[in-house]
Amino acid sequence: MIFNSNPLKKTRKAAVERLQLAQKIYDYRRDILPEEDVSALRRVIDKMRALVKGKETTVDQFRAMEKEMDPVMKKTGGYFYPRNWIADNAEMLLFAAILAIGVRTFFLQPFKIPTNSMWPTYNGMTAEVYGEEGGPSFPVRIFRLATLGAQHFELEAPESGELFIDPSGELVPGRKWLVIPTQKVRYTFYVGNSPLTVDLPLEFDIRQVWEPIMENEDFTFKTATNGHRLVSTGRRVEAGESAVSFDLLTGDQLFVDRMSYHFRRPKVGEPIVFRTDNLEGIDRDNRGKYYIKRAVGGPGDTLELEPPGLKRNGEWNTGAEAFERNRLQEGQYPGYVFPSRNSQYPIPFWDGQQPLVIPEGHYFAMGDNSPNSADGRMWGLVPQREIVGRAIFIYYPFSHRWGLAE
Repeated sequence: MIFNSNPLKKTRKAAVERLQLAQKIYDYRRDILPEEDVSALRRVIDKMRALVKGKETTVDQFRAMEKEMDPVMKKTGGYFYPRNWIADNAEMLLFAAILAIGVRTFFLQPFKIPTNSMWPTYNGMTAEVYGEEGGPSFPVRIFRLATLGAQHFELEAPESGELFIDPSGELVPGRKWLVIPTQKVRYTFYVGNSPLTVDLPLEFDIRQVWEPIMENEDFTFKTATNGHRLVSTGRRVEAGESAVSFDLLTGDQLFVDRMSYHFRRPKVGEPIVFRTDNLEGIDRDNRGKYYIKRAVGGPGDTLELEPPGLKRNGEWNTGAEAFERNRLQEGQYPGYVFPSRNSQYPIPFWDGQQPLVIPEGHYFAMGDNSPNSADGRMWGLVPQREIVGRAIFIYYPFSHRWGLAE
């Protein structure tokens, strides 16, 4: 079957669009145009409207009217006419931006987990280290990049020799998403006397790469030409071989529900996201950030740390499966531990030796990965007003954790 186009119908549709654009010019610009231009624009608008309403209007009449309107619209149209992409889409883009900001502020906020303080419930950045055979093929790398956010790093040995590691990193300028300026850490490996460098995100724990490639049980050292102390891996590589090969997998990316806590208090067991600006015990370098931890106690609760478990009000804590899994050290859950003293937090807020009573208006937050979590044990209580929402859904990467947040 052959469908014949209707020239009059198409021409009438184009005339309606031109009429709407002319009316828009009139509505938006009549207060800044000379009176004679406003009158000319009003005249052609009225004439075109009459033709559009008329049932006997011909194609030639529409086209003649378009020719009459064109010079008037060019003279009065500003950035609306002649039509361009910005003018046509400015309102839509502005509305979309306002809508996105509104959704992010009041409803759903995307959040990326940078560290492994909540592992194994949520992953921060992790490394998958490959052996001497090197990494996956190029098609597999593309697939892993799309599904897991995996960036591949391969350092080829320029000469034969023993592989050493420089444990100290150096801050260097870098780019986030290839555009946004940021800082990275440059780590150096040595094969013989040849340095091999790799730039990685600040939050990434390089030990995830070092530990799998260490073959020495007893560390041996040597000094580099820059005076740094190098650690031997005990592994020898030949020139042209892969000295270091690993994938850096992105941290879990999830949506934070920013609506619920306007109507109710956070519940013990929920993974809460909060601002660090007004946490009294937080160190200066970590202010102005968002943290995600699990609420392990709320106003009026009494906490007792009995490794590997955590008690609340005299009973083993409930409200999340992670509490029981940690108490039983089930699977990869390491159990809760007393805080360790370190240079960042030399005096913990709560050493766990005595019960902790949580005051009104505050919550106590801990990471599920207790041995490797800087949490409330170190820096203290979270005021309820600083809690912005709760994690509800992991939308990327497409791993076994994808779906509703635990």
